[in-house]
Amino acid sequence: MKSTPIILFNKNDFLDRLPDAKKVRDNHWVASCPVEGHSTPQNHLSITDAGDKVLLTCFSNRNHSYQQICQALGLNSDSRPIEFKRCIDTLYDYRDKNGNLLYQVVRYKPKSFAQRRPDGKGGWIYNLKGITPVLYRLPELLAIPQDQIIFIAEGEKGVHSLVEHGLNATCSPMGAGKWREEYNSAFTNRSVVILPDNDEPGENHAKQVFNFLSKVTPTVQILHLPGLREKEDVFDWFAQGHIAEELLELVKPIPFQPDLDLAVLLDDIASFIRSYVVLSEYQLQAISLWVIHTYTLENALTTPYLNIYSAEKRSGKTRLLEVLEVLVARPWFTGRVTSAVLARKVDAECPTLLLDESDAAFKGEKEYSETLRGLLNTGFRRGGKSSVCVGKGVDISYKDLSTFCPKAIAGIGKLPGTIADRSIPIQLKRRNSSEVVAKFYPRKIGNEVQSLKERLAQCSKLNLSELEPKIPAELDDRAADCWEPLLAIAETAGANWAEKARKAAVALMTGETRQDDSLGIQLLTDIREIIKDKSEHISSAELIEALLLLEESPWLDLSGRSINSRKLASLLKAYGIHSQTVREGSRTFKGYRTVDFKDALSRYLPKDGTSSVTSVTDSFEPIVKTEPELSETNIQKEQNVTDNSQSYANRNVTLVTDKTQAIRQVEVEEGFSEQNEIAPCVVLDEWRRSAIPAWRRILAESISQGDTKREEYARKMLQEVLKDPEYREAKT
Repeated sequence: MKSTPIILFNKNDFLDRLPDAKKVRDNHWVASCPVEGHSTPQNHLSITDAGDKVLLTCFSNRNHSYQQICQALGLNSDSRPIEFKRCIDTLYDYRDKNGNLLYQVVRYKPKSFAQRRPDGKGGWIYNLKGITPVLYRLPELLAIPQDQIIFIAEGEKGVHSLVEHGLNATCSPMGAGKWREEYNSAFTNRSVVILPDNDEPGENHAKQVFNFLSKVTPTVQILHLPGLREKEDVFDWFAQGHIAEELLELVKPIPFQPDLDLAVLLDDIASFIRSYVVLSEYQLQAISLWVIHTYTLENALTTPYLNIYSAEKRSGKTRLLEVLEVLVARPWFTGRVTSAVLARKVDAECPTLLLDESDAAFKGEKEYSETLRGLLNTGFRRGGKSSVCVGKGVDISYKDLSTFCPKAIAGIGKLPGTIADRSIPIQLKRRNSSEVVAKFYPRKIGNEVQSLKERLAQCSKLNLSELEPKIPAELDDRAADCWEPLLAIAETAGANWAEKARKAAVALMTGETRQDDSLGIQLLTDIREIIKDKSEHISSAELIEALLLLEESPWLDLSGRSINSRKLASLLKAYGIHSQTVREGSRTFKGYRTVDFKDALSRYLPKDGTSSVTSVTDSFEPIVKTEPELSETNIQKEQNVTDNSQSYANRNVTLVTDKTQAIRQVEVEEGFSEQNEIAPCVVLDEWRRSAIPAWRRILAESISQGDTKREEYARKMLQEVLKDPEYREAKT
């Protein structure tokens, strides 16, 4: 260790004798050592002002003594060199929002600082590796009432002086210039006063904090305390005898005076988005309200998701997210992050999550997709949490992370049902030649965006928590939860926007877009149509036969097998519907009473009688709309069996034969056989009569073209499935 002697000289007198001395930080200079014999003497001498003393050290390999340095400068001193040993002055605990100790800032004498974290064994590790810095006194900060002022000092010592005088205060760790954007969320819509130290680094730090916080609150100001000497701070100001009341009198009130017209702002947001993305009026109204909702989240108990989806790529999904990124509060635009970052960032910052390529995310790595699914399922309502493990070894524990934040999710196809149910659907389509939008250049729209952002920031002070907006009766409970915060904003904007918002809610959240496509709901929907003309009973065989004949139903292929009486009974059991033994005259069979369906149909299906979507798809199954095929002359082509993607030639002959076999299987299971003399199925007979001529043409074409595989399909179809009575003539 090098010795640092105390030199009892006047600092200025001492520095005057060192012509190349230069200041490197507060109270510290470096200079060339005046003792001869250095090969490179530059900056080997360290000088520190300690008030009534000057601390002096030579850092060269020669380690000149203070006597040699003083002699070289023509000075004499009777002081003796002493070996300085650092001792801890104060410990500042930094805790997470739940009060758990994360790390400490250690203040030493003489003044210096270090950071350390617990090692889990009762000791300390002197670094913050793997630790995310937090604000000082974070739990106390988060508990401060909304209407009280928060003071931000430069250091922990200043914070303590403010707290001792009954004021709310915090600071960022590690001194001036170390503010991080993730600290902003604790100050959203709060009244904040920044108290800089009276020096250049303190002023720069105050400006940095102001620039960060002005993004999340309009009531932030920098207060320069009067009467401070250079390098003094709020601690010194109170030491001069000032009190808290004097400080509060110096704070300039910044009342919220919304000089904006909320209805005009909503119109301007819609106009801005419309410039870059093709959307319907209802979609624009919903998205515009949602943008303001990201600024008024503190007033909301729920936060609706935007489900931005399309059938194909290049439909404007990413562009819409890019436009939203420049408008919403605390945007986080991402396509893929680790599961650990996803959960922790949402918990720490409550961002507006703009998630792109969500279809790939749900089909990707299992840990990430499950974390994402959990985040979306629980993050719809305030208080939603996900739990993660923290610590190592014997110190392992758990931590609850908040999942509540606004979210816009873009991807191809459908979201998982539980997430889609919490979302406002925004279906996009690829633009046609008549739909023109502007190029989106964020650098060229700065002024327009800044104007919108300034007005949007004012929305953070809107008090919407007491409003009970009028909810359209057509909305189900979950849809009403989605739209309640948006309708509160719309009603605040006036009657015109309130009416438009209610119409948009009904248009976007009812009808096919809200129909449940679960297998059970699909079954109830189909059964409702089948039994509407039935009196008292329907046999299992008759019900299954009718289900299998539905053209676009999924009942022919459930995991490779068609529905049978056992599967039917299993699906209906969940709704309290059970098969019974039915007796009709001399006939006895298994079946269902039509009255037993009444309760389930009234509870789970739309009351307007709208039929459900007739196909059940897995999560993120692309939604493809089939357009009429046109010939070269733009005349719609006559539908041909071979043009049908589900025709025998394009799929497999077993598709049709399975339908007939499945019906026969049900007959056997229910105790029927051909000897029961059941009347022939009128629907099947009609289908055969219409299909036979088409398959005769296919057979003739395949023979003429030498397509043996297609010929084999056609023969099998005519002979085994359609039972064509003229098959032999067609064959020749």
